[in-house]
Amino acid sequence: MTDLLEKLPEKFDNVYIVHEGILIREAAALFKRLKIPVRAIMADDAPVKEFLGLPVVGTAKAKFNERTILIVLPKKPVPFIQTTLDIRNRGGVWTVPALVMTNKEAQAVYNRVMLKNFLELYEEDGFSEPKKNLAELLENFSCGLTTMLHPHYQNFKYQLWDSRDYFKPTYTFDDTGVVIQGPITYDNNYTAETFKLYRAIYPNVPIVVSTWQGEATDDFRRECRENSVVLLENAPPEVAGAWNINMQLKSSLQGVRYLQENTSVKFALKTRTDQRINRFEFLVYFKNLLETFPPKDDKLHRRIIFLTADLTATFPFYFCDYLSFGHIADISKLYDIPFHKGSDELAYSFKNTKRLERTLYLTTDKRFLFDYDFHDYPAHKLRKFNHIMCRLRNPEVYIARNFHEKYIGPIDNSRSFEMSWEFTRDYLILVDYSAILFDWIKYENRRYACEHNTNKGKLVFARWLDIYRNFKID
Repeated sequence: MTDLLEKLPEKFDNVYIVHEGILIREAAALFKRLKIPVRAIMADDAPVKEFLGLPVVGTAKAKFNERTILIVLPKKPVPFIQTTLDIRNRGGVWTVPALVMTNKEAQAVYNRVMLKNFLELYEEDGFSEPKKNLAELLENFSCGLTTMLHPHYQNFKYQLWDSRDYFKPTYTFDDTGVVIQGPITYDNNYTAETFKLYRAIYPNVPIVVSTWQGEATDDFRRECRENSVVLLENAPPEVAGAWNINMQLKSSLQGVRYLQENTSVKFALKTRTDQRINRFEFLVYFKNLLETFPPKDDKLHRRIIFLTADLTATFPFYFCDYLSFGHIADISKLYDIPFHKGSDELAYSFKNTKRLERTLYLTTDKRFLFDYDFHDYPAHKLRKFNHIMCRLRNPEVYIARNFHEKYIGPIDNSRSFEMSWEFTRDYLILVDYSAILFDWIKYENRRYACEHNTNKGKLVFARWLDIYRNFKID
């Protein structure tokens, strides 16, 4: 495929790109690097006239001749093919040669071309690289090219790796367990590939997949056995609860209790079957945070780590429930709370979303309620804020409030906002998504959960650290 594209400018000088979905930048960059003479992107009813530096034209305005070819980038995965397409426009019906390739194939060719280019630069800089595996490297290379400054050479060294055997560190400690809970995600074998990654990095860490009866296939069970992963197939609770809150509580607690009863681990991570942490040293990072920031008192063995959330700063006791890490006794307590009884308590948030947004706007006097000093803040507005916010519940708030009530102390609804920040300051650590390369397969376009709401009130790690050091109410 690479050779065919490299020779394409010799035969064709009038190239149109036809694509479904979004043309990725690597594909556009590939055609530019190979000096393929792309005239335009051909798309009818396109909302823009230009994209990635290329004009966008309708089929009627495309100009065909004997040296015209189409590069078709379909949305669905198809094998690379050479074919012809009949195109009708003002000049009649044209039978035009076409190359059909996916965006991912174009990206793979781009990586291959870039690798070859870097190899040439590598040799020009005076480095000798064994070439006996070069053909194999080019054949299997999918993505992975890093540069680093060589300490003894005033230039960049090109470090090459491929997706089969690139370097992964190995951590041999066995005092930490991982619970992956929820329905199994089979798209791209996502759940299995997640625990395979964790197993490769942490060979001695107990890993538990806590799911539901009827979820696991025979192949999934086999993959669990091959990777020393414990599979718990739980009976679902009689009442799922609003937002399936009881499903989360039961599968999480069953996984953590298995670790308590069958291993000697000291720490536990609870995460989800449709989410993955790609930062290799994530368990080391979490453990170091716990040792660096002890809790205020002995109500908890260690602080509990949550991910940051968009509403944490202004929504009392709203802490992201995707992930939790801490001492295993504390994580067990976090999910050992009463099941939701199925009332409309949690549904209030759904029904009053617009009212919530307007209330936040009005009660904070049209500014972000992020003051450490409450002396100058109108007391009646703060009371009104607390009165409304204590009625708003969702799974995150349900877990945090019930945990606080049962293990930390009763919550005074008239000062729920202040108590939430005190709880954050004294017993929690909030970690940024990007710090652990957090991935959620549900939103591939938001991979690593871009911190786009940082300046709109998101309580990121930097702000948590400020609260930890400075927040107080006299």
